[in-house]
Amino acid sequence: MEDPSQTILNQVEFYFADTNLPFDKFLWSLTKKNDEGWVPISTIASFKRMREPVEKAGGADKVADILRQSSKLAVSEDGGNVKRVTELKPVTDRESRSIYAKGFPDETQSTQLDLENFFAKFGKTLAVRMRRDEKKAFKNSVFVEFESVDDAKKFLELPQEERRYNDSDLLTMAKDAYVEMKCKEKGITPGSGNKKSKGHFNAFKEENKKNKDSEKAAQPLTMTLMGKDIEVNKENGQFDESALQFTPGSVLKWSAPSSLGDMVFRDLKSSMKQHIEPSFVIVDDAKTNGMSGYKRPVEDGDISTLNNNVKVNDVAVSFTRPSQEEEKQYYLENAKNMAQAVLTRHNEAGKKRKGGGQNFGNKKQRRN
Repeated sequence: MEDPSQTILNQVEFYFADTNLPFDKFLWSLTKKNDEGWVPISTIASFKRMREPVEKAGGADKVADILRQSSKLAVSEDGGNVKRVTELKPVTDRESRSIYAKGFPDETQSTQLDLENFFAKFGKTLAVRMRRDEKKAFKNSVFVEFESVDDAKKFLELPQEERRYNDSDLLTMAKDAYVEMKCKEKGITPGSGNKKSKGHFNAFKEENKKNKDSEKAAQPLTMTLMGKDIEVNKENGQFDESALQFTPGSVLKWSAPSSLGDMVFRDLKSSMKQHIEPSFVIVDDAKTNGMSGYKRPVEDGDISTLNNNVKVNDVAVSFTRPSQEEEKQYYLENAKNMAQAVLTRHNEAGKKRKGGGQNFGNKKQRRN
């Protein structure tokens, strides 16, 4: 029987290994609670797989000294925390070192350990993952990650009788072959990322997403006005008003009888559009007076055409040229409205990105 101290050392090294940590949502969340990646040893000692060896080793107080023997782990001076020594690196050949095996009996309390001992006979394994259904019931199959591609191939090439588990034949194949087979059965293109299926946690993907979101957040917020990009303050929607440019003579004032009320704003733009299309219309609170801007300078003939033809509910609307200051204020008001609209869209997009992130605190984690 393996020395409990060695069992503890092996298990904790596995928890922090490249092959496990980035795919363990709960443990990964603990490493992100501080800048150096420290995890409380008391938490790790409470994991189901750790309880028995910790008890046999003399209790949780002994774990820190045991972990100090590892070249892969660092223990804090007070013995309260543990972390990796090296920087986490993506594992690129994980699938090619992994196999699928099916045909095991129903789960018992010792199944995980029994499976690990069984596969250890065929080469060094980094993980034996019991596959479970949505209700966490054992599916009588496993994914086994060997340390090397050669060990995985050697296992698959063994005669059937040498791969029997408790006198039962096993169905075995390379993991990537199994995944490809299941994709064909379900009509899924391998690697397409089926959105309907519940994906497994992957720290590298989560970090990449956060980095992309951070890069996007760092980019300036701009609006385009008269062909020019103007930066908008992300906090309050303000902008450099001196950067505004507009075409002189491209704005008209208009007024309509007060009796038209709300009908003006609804019908005025469509009526103007038949003669010269406005790019933006601003109205007063009563919706009987306002200004309209155009993409080109308005000629005197255009004003006559509008005055002679634009009607709302058969009532004529009067068009005149504004003063230079009024024209400037029109474009400023237009720009302010546009800036607020750009800021609103930016904030709504940010809320959606945050809403789709990982929430480590709401769901209970199953620990082995």
